[in-house]
Amino acid sequence: MNTPILLAVIGLFGFGMANFFWKVAGVNDVYSPSFMLTEGVFVVITAIIIHIFQKQTYVLRPSMLGIASLSGVATAAGIYLTMLALKLGGEGSVIFPIKSMSVVVAVLLSYFVFRESVTLTKVLGLILGMSSIFLLSR
Repeated sequence: MNTPILLAVIGLFGFGMANFFWKVAGVNDVYSPSFMLTEGVFVVITAIIIHIFQKQTYVLRPSMLGIASLSGVATAAGIYLTMLALKLGGEGSVIFPIKSMSVVVAVLLSYFVFRESVTLTKVLGLILGMSSIFLLSR
């Protein structure tokens, strides 16, 4: 297995745990923005620690500052809406598969913006993935 794939597989566990914790917060009637703020503080602390260990200063081109900001707003909206759905009684076994359809957005944007190749195997994989998510959400 190549390194990017291995890192993505390890990363999915981090996202999976975060999603599960959102459900825990919903079950415990947590005010989502407070939870998000605490979560965000620890993301910032982790980023600072990584900077320190890698001996890297804060480096971000001005053009990427806007992209990072949009990413933050999109992430905040996604987290808030997912947590609200869970808090309003949505089952994790239904909400998480639906939220996972975000992969379709990312794949389509990668294709149109970066002209990444789309093979029959990738299309079939995407269709099977969407089908499994659809079945899981029922």
